[in-house]
Amino acid sequence: MVKASSIFILVATWLVALVESATVTGSIAINGILPNVQLLRPTTRVSLNGDAYSTLVKANGQFEITDVDTGSYMLEVHAIDYVFPRLRLDIDKEQGITRASYTGYGASFESRGYSVDQPLELRAKAPAIYFVERKGFNVLAMFKNPMFLMIGFSALMMFVLPKLMANMDPEALKEMSQSQADAQKMISDMPSLSDMFSNARNQQQQQQQQRRR
Repeated sequence: MVKASSIFILVATWLVALVESATVTGSIAINGILPNVQLLRPTTRVSLNGDAYSTLVKANGQFEITDVDTGSYMLEVHAIDYVFPRLRLDIDKEQGITRASYTGYGASFESRGYSVDQPLELRAKAPAIYFVERKGFNVLAMFKNPMFLMIGFSALMMFVLPKLMANMDPEALKEMSQSQADAQKMISDMPSLSDMFSNARNQQQQQQQQRRR
């Protein structure tokens, strides 16, 4: 008698659990990014709230998660080669999925996007890219570099300028040398930045002292 009552309690508990849980079903649909569900790897799975509930995607693209309790869940597709949208599911123990809506990556759990029709059909958004392809050597980009242009111009002048000076008229060479000397003298006569700042500071201090008097 005790054994029969124990079996009855177990069966009743199992039935109550079935009543208070729901089943989430859906499928992976094809599009231009994923033209064939056979391209998905066998490890592709669908989860609710991380690993609270999880199931593998079948070869035909369908999935089914059973015994899901009442509540709100974040549905995610874990595929190595493709990126899928995330869905927020509101599940009721009697009605099943009462609402399904898109949720963007980085958005809060409370935010809801466009509603999703049922049965659920998930389509790949983009191929998954894990590495940035290294750019090859570009000669044109090198010539656009200002540092390379400065170095190239300096090297060119080192070879060209002596030849130009050797072929120049002595009078023109003398004028150019005089112009360079005048330019250097003008630069040397100019006050340095430190002197300019110190003079400005002294003038400011003198003005402050005069105001105090």
